[in-house]
Amino acid sequence: MKKGFYKKLFFWIFVFLALFEFWCFYKVIFFDDSKSPWIVFLTDRNGEIITDKPNEFWYKKVWNLDFNSKFVKSLLLIEDKNFYLHFWVDVLAKIRALTSNIWAGEVVSWWSTITEQFLKNKYFFKDRRWYLQKLKEANLAFFFSIFYSKDDILKAYLENIYFWNNIYWIQWAIETYFWKQDLNQLTDEEITILLTLIRKPSVKSINDKDFVSIFERIKKRLGFSFENKITKLNKKESIDRFPFVTKYFCEGKKVDCIGKTSIDANLQKFTKNTLNKTLNSLQWKNVTNGAVLAINPETMEVLVYLWSRDFANKTVDWQVDILEALRQPGSTMKPFLYLLALQKGAFANNFLIDLKSEYDSFEEGKTYFSENYSLKEYWLVRFQKALWNSLNNATVRLAKEIWLNEIFSYYKENWIKFLENDYQFYGYSLVLWNPSLTLKNLAVSYINLIPDFETRTDRKLNFYFVEKPEKVERKLDKNKFLLYKILQNPDNRDISFWVNSILNTSIFQAVKTWTSSNFKDNVVISYNKNFLLLVWVWNTDNSSMRWVTGITGAGYIWHKIVEEAILKWYLKKDDYMMPEWISKLDYCLDKNCFRKEVNYDKSEAKYDSRILERYFPEKDIFEKVSGLEKSQLKDLWFEIK
Repeated sequence: MKKGFYKKLFFWIFVFLALFEFWCFYKVIFFDDSKSPWIVFLTDRNGEIITDKPNEFWYKKVWNLDFNSKFVKSLLLIEDKNFYLHFWVDVLAKIRALTSNIWAGEVVSWWSTITEQFLKNKYFFKDRRWYLQKLKEANLAFFFSIFYSKDDILKAYLENIYFWNNIYWIQWAIETYFWKQDLNQLTDEEITILLTLIRKPSVKSINDKDFVSIFERIKKRLGFSFENKITKLNKKESIDRFPFVTKYFCEGKKVDCIGKTSIDANLQKFTKNTLNKTLNSLQWKNVTNGAVLAINPETMEVLVYLWSRDFANKTVDWQVDILEALRQPGSTMKPFLYLLALQKGAFANNFLIDLKSEYDSFEEGKTYFSENYSLKEYWLVRFQKALWNSLNNATVRLAKEIWLNEIFSYYKENWIKFLENDYQFYGYSLVLWNPSLTLKNLAVSYINLIPDFETRTDRKLNFYFVEKPEKVERKLDKNKFLLYKILQNPDNRDISFWVNSILNTSIFQAVKTWTSSNFKDNVVISYNKNFLLLVWVWNTDNSSMRWVTGITGAGYIWHKIVEEAILKWYLKKDDYMMPEWISKLDYCLDKNCFRKEVNYDKSEAKYDSRILERYFPEKDIFEKVSGLEKSQLKDLWFEIK
């Protein structure tokens, strides 16, 4: 019976100890590292500080601790003079503290060792201090002293101790309060202040009566003799100039977020000011918000990132990243279709049919009608001008010629990966880009249009500064080059945008615009191998703007940023060598070639058509012309031979 009794006794003792240890270790085991002190310290690509702030919980920074410094020796003398002698708790000090509490009838001292103080600051900073809590800390101190050296514990203690003003780190305290970097630079008065802050961390002023009392006691105990000179301490100011950038650079990190970002702080600031100034001027036209993204395609470095006009303004989607939201970028997707047409044999000065027509909607009993944004028809229009002027009739007719299922596969395999369903689900609205995608996805897809960049769907934005970009040998693609020159030439904008417009910059850009039919969105995007810029203007509440287009809305912002990027040498004149089979060719506008244009085109291009005389041989038209279309064009005085 005795044997059975002892077995049960040992069993319940074991259970009790196991539960006790679980109770002690619970917060340590399940502690969230994101609640540990750490600092967010970021610079832009030029070394300018753009973020210098604590995370939600305090500060921390990597540094070297001098254990022989006067500060550390003074700290040990005041807080735990036997730190290197006792194993985990100072038994005599505990007994003295307990006796003092009993005699006083209240808690006047806990006399915690540095190991216990570290555990309290790290894992139990919000817990009420009481005898059971002190028992827990003492128990944990025993195990920590087994697995960690005294130096490791002391270093961890100084990285977690509170020094007032939301500072939990000794190095940050001396930088903030005394503008010093080294513990050995501290004066006796500064050391005394810091040690007093440890004892009285909730102080409102170092001139408070309680603070001064503790200060004088510590000064006397350390044997310091100095004349008080410090009357107040500096306040630490948090800096987070570009929260848009901080969020992505530090995303997923639960330790120090310190590094050099890819952002150009001056260009980002200029962009934000330009965006806000423009939106303020358009407020009376019901324009409230905008987004800007600038990338260096060579390295995928993000130079500018603004997903809203103001991260802190709750009325304008503030912390909702609109660059990640699904939108319908409309005509900015047309270049991909026109590139496919170039690959299938189209020429820059081929003609496309621009007539309002009906098409298969792929829904029983329904027909799809194309219609230009201006509601005008241009009958026969050159390929390059149909693209730049975003003629919907010509675009849908081109899609019919190439076959919609082939376009769908081309988009999905080479440009936009996330298209779902099949081509019949989207119908011809596919080429006018009614399907939704993120603006980030749109920007990254445009990189595939750069003449000497290979087509890839795995590119990702990079917020890290690239010190030495990898040199890559690239081959110029003639069709991408031709598309680039079409979008770069302001003469191609004469139908809808005029030759002289806000889209002309001191270095001409390959640029495309889009304005939704209901004026809810407008966007401008330009690209070359050094700089890709996307500007989007819209309304936070998704209401329509009052006749604000890509030219009058996003266009002005885009123009100012491009000119600033040119000044900063992000944008330079093209240095592309003319690819094989591409030439600058004369295009005669009349039979005798009294008037002509000089355009980039495929070198084998030969045209007999004469625009001024409305003479159009069928071979100059890229699409096969139906009998009905010939009849319609003839009625409009277009001679088709």
